Amino acid sequence: MKVSDWLLKYPTHAGVVRQHWNIQQIMQKLMSNSRLHDLYVIDTHNHVVGHLSYKKLAKLVLAEHCCTHTRSQLLERVVLGTAEELMETHFASASPDENLDEILYRQLDHWVEDLPIINQQGELVGVINLSNVLLEVMKTEAFQNR
Repeated sequence: MKVSDWLLKYPTHAGVVRQHWNIQQIMQKLMSNSRLHDLYVIDTHNHVVGHLSYKKLAKLVLAEHCCTHTRSQLLERVVLGTAEELMETHFASASPDENLDEILYRQLDHWVEDLPIINQQGELVGVINLSNVLLEVMKTEAFQNR
């Protein structure tokens, strides 16, 4: 099955934030939907330019409540910038014309719940949610007969 076909069958909302958003705006977006695990940073042309994980954002927000043992932990207490300053620019993604079987390994290898699907123009067109894939596999006859 093509990724584009999966997205039509299982449309999943992707959380997006703008590059200039501050940590309060970012966290408000993340906490507005309990199903969001990741946020994707988009530029003024709606191109995906970065990724913000739930884990990273939680560490930043909760840093002042945790013990400081390393230099990076100390910096986390100070650095609460914009989405552009906080985002990761290297992250796993897929394109709509890839096969679902091909991207599942990538999703599992990077252990991401939501794998962003980015078209040739660099726009986010959806996400493949790992829980949805698991539920679909569990419905198959092959899985039922195990």
